Amino acid sequence: MPLLEWRYEQRREMQEILPSIYLGPYSATRNLENLRAAGITHIVTLWDTSEAKLLKVHHPDQFQYLQLEISDAATQNLIRNFPAVKEFIDRAIFSEDGKVLVNCMSGISRSPAFVIAYLMEATGMDYDVVYRFVQNKRFCMNPNPGFRHQLQEYGPIYTAVQSLGLQPVEQRTSVRRSAPEDDDDNIDVERHAPRFR
Repeated sequence: MPLLEWRYEQRREMQEILPSIYLGPYSATRNLENLRAAGITHIVTLWDTSEAKLLKVHHPDQFQYLQLEISDAATQNLIRNFPAVKEFIDRAIFSEDGKVLVNCMSGISRSPAFVIAYLMEATGMDYDVVYRFVQNKRFCMNPNPGFRHQLQEYGPIYTAVQSLGLQPVEQRTSVRRSAPEDDDDNIDVERHAPRFR
Protein backbone atom coordinates (compact mmCIF):
# COMPACT_ATOMS: atom_id res chain seq x y z
CA MET A 1 0.00 0.00 0.00
CA PRO A 2 1.53 3.31 -0.98
CA LEU A 3 1.99 5.82 1.79
CA LEU A 4 -0.25 8.84 1.52
CA GLU A 5 1.27 12.28 1.64
CA TRP A 6 0.86 13.64 5.16
CA ARG A 7 0.82 17.26 6.25
CA TYR A 8 1.30 18.19 9.90
CA GLU A 9 -1.96 20.16 9.89
CA GLN A 10 -3.91 16.99 9.07
CA ARG A 11 -3.64 15.90 12.70
CA ARG A 12 -6.46 18.39 13.37
CA GLU A 13 -8.71 16.77 10.74
CA MET A 14 -10.52 13.46 10.54
CA GLN A 15 -9.28 10.85 8.09
CA GLU A 16 -11.25 8.17 6.29
CA ILE A 17 -9.96 4.77 7.39
CA LEU A 18 -12.57 2.84 5.42
CA PRO A 19 -15.50 4.34 3.52
CA SER A 20 -17.70 3.99 6.61
CA ILE A 21 -15.16 4.61 9.40
CA TYR A 22 -13.38 7.88 10.13
CA LEU A 23 -10.77 8.64 12.77
CA GLY A 24 -9.76 12.00 14.16
CA PRO A 25 -9.47 14.46 17.01
CA TYR A 26 -12.32 15.90 19.04
CA SER A 27 -12.05 19.19 17.13
CA ALA A 28 -13.36 17.38 14.02
CA THR A 29 -16.74 16.99 15.77
CA ARG A 30 -17.27 20.76 15.73
CA ASN A 31 -17.40 21.25 11.97
CA LEU A 32 -20.94 20.32 10.95
CA GLU A 33 -20.27 21.04 7.28
CA ASN A 34 -17.33 18.59 7.14
CA LEU A 35 -19.25 15.94 9.07
CA ARG A 36 -22.19 16.20 6.69
CA ALA A 37 -19.92 16.20 3.62
CA ALA A 38 -18.36 12.94 4.83
CA GLY A 39 -21.80 11.45 5.53
CA ILE A 40 -21.11 10.96 9.24
CA THR A 41 -24.20 9.72 11.10
CA HIS A 42 -22.67 8.36 14.33
CA ILE A 43 -19.89 9.67 16.59
CA VAL A 44 -17.86 7.78 19.21
CA THR A 45 -16.12 10.14 21.65
CA LEU A 46 -13.55 8.88 24.15
CA TRP A 47 -12.81 11.30 26.95
CA ASP A 48 -11.08 11.50 30.31
CA THR A 49 -12.53 13.15 33.42
CA SER A 50 -9.86 15.86 33.13
CA GLU A 51 -11.30 16.71 29.69
CA ALA A 52 -14.97 16.68 30.72
CA LYS A 53 -15.28 20.47 30.91
CA LEU A 54 -13.65 20.87 27.49
CA LEU A 55 -15.60 18.25 25.59
CA LYS A 56 -19.26 18.61 24.75
CA VAL A 57 -21.68 17.26 22.20
CA HIS A 58 -21.84 19.92 19.49
CA HIS A 59 -24.72 18.70 17.34
CA PRO A 60 -26.91 16.41 19.49
CA ASP A 61 -29.85 16.51 17.10
CA GLN A 62 -27.73 15.69 14.04
CA PHE A 63 -25.84 12.53 15.09
CA GLN A 64 -26.09 9.49 17.31
CA TYR A 65 -23.40 9.51 19.99
CA LEU A 66 -21.55 6.98 22.09
CA GLN A 67 -19.41 8.60 24.77
CA LEU A 68 -17.04 6.56 26.92
CA GLU A 69 -14.83 7.70 29.75
CA ILE A 70 -11.42 6.36 28.75
CA SER A 71 -8.18 7.69 30.19
CA ASP A 72 -5.07 7.90 28.00
CA ALA A 73 -3.11 5.96 30.61
CA ALA A 74 -1.17 2.77 29.91
CA THR A 75 -3.07 1.10 32.77
CA GLN A 76 -6.54 1.92 31.38
CA ASN A 77 -8.45 -1.26 30.52
CA LEU A 78 -9.63 -0.86 26.94
CA ILE A 79 -10.59 -4.46 26.20
CA ARG A 80 -13.73 -4.39 28.33
CA ASN A 81 -14.99 -1.43 26.25
CA PHE A 82 -14.26 -2.88 22.80
CA PRO A 83 -17.58 -4.81 22.55
CA ALA A 84 -19.72 -1.70 23.18
CA VAL A 85 -17.85 0.26 20.53
CA LYS A 86 -17.99 -2.63 18.06
CA GLU A 87 -21.74 -3.00 18.59
CA PHE A 88 -22.28 0.75 18.07
CA ILE A 89 -20.17 0.81 14.89
CA ASP A 90 -21.76 -2.36 13.51
CA ARG A 91 -25.25 -1.00 14.14
CA ALA A 92 -24.35 2.28 12.47
CA ILE A 93 -22.82 0.67 9.40
CA PHE A 94 -24.86 -2.47 8.87
CA SER A 95 -28.30 -1.66 10.31
CA GLU A 96 -28.53 2.06 9.74
CA ASP A 97 -26.37 2.40 6.60
CA GLY A 98 -24.32 5.09 8.35
CA LYS A 99 -20.78 6.30 8.78
CA VAL A 100 -18.91 6.63 12.06
CA LEU A 101 -16.32 9.10 13.35
CA VAL A 102 -14.26 7.73 16.26
CA ASN A 103 -12.50 10.52 18.14
CA CYS A 104 -10.65 11.48 21.30
CA MET A 105 -9.02 14.75 22.32
CA SER A 106 -6.10 14.53 19.88
CA GLY A 107 -6.98 11.48 17.79
CA ILE A 108 -3.55 10.04 18.48
CA SER A 109 -3.85 7.32 21.14
CA ARG A 110 -7.31 6.35 22.39
CA SER A 111 -9.45 6.59 19.27
CA PRO A 112 -6.90 4.84 17.03
CA ALA A 113 -6.73 2.00 19.55
CA PHE A 114 -10.49 1.50 19.27
CA VAL A 115 -10.46 1.67 15.47
CA ILE A 116 -7.62 -0.87 15.36
CA ALA A 117 -9.50 -3.21 17.71
CA TYR A 118 -12.65 -2.88 15.63
CA LEU A 119 -10.86 -3.62 12.37
CA MET A 120 -8.94 -6.55 13.87
CA GLU A 121 -12.20 -8.18 14.90
CA ALA A 122 -14.15 -7.20 11.78
CA THR A 123 -11.49 -8.43 9.35
CA GLY A 124 -9.80 -11.20 11.33
CA MET A 125 -6.44 -9.66 10.52
CA ASP A 126 -3.69 -9.44 13.11
CA TYR A 127 -2.61 -6.40 15.08
CA ASP A 128 0.55 -5.56 13.12
CA VAL A 129 -1.23 -5.51 9.75
CA VAL A 130 -4.17 -3.43 10.99
CA TYR A 131 -1.88 -1.05 12.90
CA ARG A 132 0.13 -0.30 9.73
CA PHE A 133 -3.06 0.08 7.70
CA VAL A 134 -4.57 2.63 10.11
CA GLN A 135 -1.26 4.47 10.46
CA ASN A 136 -1.04 4.77 6.67
CA LYS A 137 -4.38 6.62 6.81
CA ARG A 138 -3.69 8.71 9.95
CA PHE A 139 0.07 9.02 10.17
CA CYS A 140 0.10 10.88 13.51
CA MET A 141 -1.61 8.09 15.42
CA ASN A 142 0.42 6.49 18.20
CA PRO A 143 -1.48 4.48 20.86
CA ASN A 144 0.37 4.45 24.17
CA PRO A 145 2.43 1.32 25.01
CA GLY A 146 -0.25 -0.08 27.33
CA PHE A 147 -2.88 0.22 24.61
CA ARG A 148 -0.58 -1.44 22.05
CA HIS A 149 -0.01 -4.33 24.44
CA GLN A 150 -3.77 -4.77 24.96
CA LEU A 151 -4.38 -4.69 21.21
CA GLN A 152 -1.78 -7.41 20.69
CA GLU A 153 -3.57 -9.54 23.26
CA TYR A 154 -7.05 -8.79 21.91
CA GLY A 155 -6.80 -11.00 18.81
CA PRO A 156 -6.73 -14.28 20.73
CA ILE A 157 -9.42 -12.99 23.11
CA TYR A 158 -12.03 -12.14 20.47
CA THR A 159 -11.16 -15.30 18.52
CA ALA A 160 -11.78 -17.42 21.64
CA VAL A 161 -15.01 -15.58 22.47
CA GLN A 162 -16.29 -16.08 18.93
CA SER A 163 -15.35 -19.76 18.93
CA LEU A 164 -17.36 -20.23 22.12
CA GLY A 165 -20.36 -18.64 20.45
CA LEU A 166 -20.55 -15.75 22.91
CA GLN A 167 -20.81 -13.21 20.08
CA PRO A 168 -22.48 -13.58 16.70
CA VAL A 169 -19.94 -15.31 14.48
CA GLU A 170 -21.81 -14.31 11.31
CA GLN A 171 -20.61 -10.72 11.81
CA ARG A 172 -17.08 -11.87 11.10
CA THR A 173 -16.66 -11.42 7.37
CA SER A 174 -13.02 -12.13 6.74
CA VAL A 175 -10.61 -14.89 5.98
CA ARG A 176 -6.97 -15.22 6.93
CA ARG A 177 -4.42 -13.69 4.59
CA SER A 178 -2.66 -15.98 2.17
CA ALA A 179 1.13 -16.11 2.16
CA PRO A 180 1.66 -13.77 -0.86
CA GLU A 181 -0.07 -10.96 1.02
CA ASP A 182 2.48 -10.90 3.83
CA ASP A 183 4.51 -8.07 2.27
CA ASP A 184 4.46 -4.85 4.26
CA ASP A 185 3.82 -3.00 1.00
CA ASN A 186 0.68 -5.00 0.28
CA ILE A 187 -1.62 -4.22 3.22
CA ASP A 188 -5.18 -4.55 1.96
CA VAL A 189 -7.58 -4.36 4.89
CA GLU A 190 -10.29 -3.04 2.60
CA ARG A 191 -10.29 -6.25 0.58
CA HIS A 192 -10.70 -8.27 3.76
CA ALA A 193 -13.64 -6.15 4.88
CA PRO A 194 -15.99 -6.53 1.89
CA ARG A 195 -19.11 -5.48 3.77
CA PHE A 196 -17.79 -1.97 4.37
CA ARG A 197 -19.07 0.53 1.84
